[in-house]
Amino acid sequence: MHTFIFDEQTCQGDRYPVNINCYAPIGEDLSLCDRKLSEESLKLFQISGGGTDVLRQDKALPQAQCQQSFLTSEEIEEHGILKHLRGDSWQHLIFIVRPTFSWSQLCITELAFRTLLASLRVFTPFLPVVHTFGAKTNDKQRVRDLAFYRVLSSAYEFCYNIRYFELNGRGRGNPWSLRQTGVYQKCLDNKQSTWLLLNSSNYITDRISAAFRGQNRSIHESCKASQLLPHLFIFSAATRNWDLYTENLRQKSMIFDEKAYSSRVDETYLDDYELLFSDVQEIMSLNETITLASTVLKGQRRAFSEYSNLHARLDKTKPECHSCDTVSTLETLKAEFQHHHEAMTILARTTSRTTQLLSAILQTRANNHLRATTGTIRMDITQIQLQLGQTCQDTGQLLRVSKQGHEDATKIKILGQVATLFLPASLIASLFSSTMFSDSGNSTFYIALYFGITLPLLLATLFLLILLEKGLPRGTRVHRFFRDLFK
Repeated sequence: MHTFIFDEQTCQGDRYPVNINCYAPIGEDLSLCDRKLSEESLKLFQISGGGTDVLRQDKALPQAQCQQSFLTSEEIEEHGILKHLRGDSWQHLIFIVRPTFSWSQLCITELAFRTLLASLRVFTPFLPVVHTFGAKTNDKQRVRDLAFYRVLSSAYEFCYNIRYFELNGRGRGNPWSLRQTGVYQKCLDNKQSTWLLLNSSNYITDRISAAFRGQNRSIHESCKASQLLPHLFIFSAATRNWDLYTENLRQKSMIFDEKAYSSRVDETYLDDYELLFSDVQEIMSLNETITLASTVLKGQRRAFSEYSNLHARLDKTKPECHSCDTVSTLETLKAEFQHHHEAMTILARTTSRTTQLLSAILQTRANNHLRATTGTIRMDITQIQLQLGQTCQDTGQLLRVSKQGHEDATKIKILGQVATLFLPASLIASLFSSTMFSDSGNSTFYIALYFGITLPLLLATLFLLILLEKGLPRGTRVHRFFRDLFK
């Protein structure tokens, strides 16, 4: 049986959770929990420095301001926190561990945090809450919404991780940021309660302090589970911005709704909105944001449901005799959660339909543009084909003219060669017909002389024609002579 008492200091060699007498669910491997905490140490904790804020309220002064102090990691590692736990003069003891900034490491060392958990005898179901914190790059890393409680007689342990949206006040970009707070409470039989808060905002811390100062005195006096009341302040603080955040998302959705429902599908007129693919990307991003918000709201409802169950177990007064105002507060918060859930569901359906409509409009317009472009391309192709046909006809005509010219050139060449062959004979005949050879008594001699001169000249002419047609053989002396001659 694991008790809730932490009246003695842990030994120097004890290591949470393997050497600590704390509650763990049946079958849970404590060595695995220890190893996982060590493996993620660099993401979860600082190497050195940091510490925890301590808020303390004494029983003698229930309405007084909580006493505030700060314990460094070095003090916790060396001396522990036993001095804060000794005695029964205190009623509420709150340890607050904060990160340097959103999604950064917790400002405490691993050893100091283990010592803190060991001194408070924190049950191991709180470790999954711890692992949702630490260094991150976006809101989707190590996300887990959970709540768990354990009751032993009138004492109990209760933990949960609650995420919520808050205005970041940056003045640029998205004005809303997702925050989360880890909560652990242990209440003892003597009504002393210890708290461990991870990444508690200043507003939530102030609301818890307000609950401890007894601003709702009548509730504290009439409720048998009064030690649970600060959780109502946490839930109220975490859900206070849902109306503003939902309206912010609704305003963004209305911009795309107007574009989608005012635009024509098949044609674009001057008064139409200019729809771009980036519009679909933006509304899909808005869909993801709404889905994330729905998941956050679901986690809040789960933590609230576990709180309601725990309150019902601790406060066993019959409903007809119930004098605790907490029940009406629970009913009010439950109705608020239902209202926010319905609003988020309607918004998710609206953006989903708008996304489909915008996609259909863009797809139809793209198909129309594609068909128009395809028709233009086909007309251009037809025009090019006609031009190619005309070019082919012109090319055929040019080939026929070239062929006819080649044939004519061949004929002229043959005629020229024939005329060249008759040049020697014509030349000699012209010479013999002159007055130089006017003696008609020796006709036989002149005939023999005529052929004796004409035939060699004819052979020489024929040889020149052949050389001009075939060309000189390369490498011969004649070829080298003419090559050197005409250089």
